[in-house]
Amino acid sequence: MKIHTKLTTYPTFNNPVITIGMFDGVHTGHQQILEQLVSTARSINGESVLITFDSHPRMVLNQEAYKLKLINSYDEKIDLIRNTGVDHLIVLPFTKEFSKKTTTEFVSNFLVNTLHVKTLIVGYNNHFGSRQNDDFNHLNDLSKEYNFEIIKVDVKNIDNIKVSSTNIREALNNGDIKLANKMLGYKFCLTGKVVEGNRIGNEIGFPTANLDIENDFKLIPAMGVYAVEVEIDGKLNRGMLNIGIRPTLNINKLSIETHIFYFNKNIYGQYIKLYLVDRIRDEERFPSLTLLIDQLKKDKVTALKILDDGNKSNYL
Repeated sequence: MKIHTKLTTYPTFNNPVITIGMFDGVHTGHQQILEQLVSTARSINGESVLITFDSHPRMVLNQEAYKLKLINSYDEKIDLIRNTGVDHLIVLPFTKEFSKKTTTEFVSNFLVNTLHVKTLIVGYNNHFGSRQNDDFNHLNDLSKEYNFEIIKVDVKNIDNIKVSSTNIREALNNGDIKLANKMLGYKFCLTGKVVEGNRIGNEIGFPTANLDIENDFKLIPAMGVYAVEVEIDGKLNRGMLNIGIRPTLNINKLSIETHIFYFNKNIYGQYIKLYLVDRIRDEERFPSLTLLIDQLKKDKVTALKILDDGNKSNYL
């Protein structure tokens, strides 16, 4: 996949089949669109082109943009899109000035005159442009006016819930990892550097890798204890993750710490990836460290059962 950013001129694409969107999550609904994009391009001996933006529109236009957290970091999104087989990714800067363009202006000036679009693939709720009436019917009219084909991809539902980035964010914020993963079509992940903590985990027999998530806009799921797969140097380990403020220890500062089962290597300073599989329980305040340790032992048994069901051969 070729990535095009900050371009003043664009290459000439062969029979370009284009789709446009933020694609946060690159979830099963997005995957359905991208499958249509790639297959359509191949059927006409063309090239598939995905247009996305460097910033989420809500982060540019909304005064409370700081509240929006994203399912994927930029790099995670790029990797997921690359795996779909898309030929070209165009990353446009999203600015307030850009947001004022109408659909007609964007289609005629950019898609038609600059990229020479052959086919446009849109989702069930796809819209762009500054006017409220810039819907599919308007796009359909423009396709006839400017002589390109338009294909609309139907909504995807899972468990009677419409698959969307908004609904996935809600599931993650509620700690419903299993539903979020179903809608994503892969396991939600957190990537970060292992940093030194207060070493209390060592003292109670559950040493942890404390993760520093460097992306300020990465969504952190609901506080609680999770069964996770831990990728270190390309190899998977089993573990349990605590997202929370560690009330029993009176820390009261959000931490993301993982106890990696049967692992004793020094990984300070390394980047690791956590794949969240299931949520075990809420974070709790225990009357004593002894009761906390007893619960952690139970959590380990639960996590191992979740992770080992049919997957033992995947781990070290």
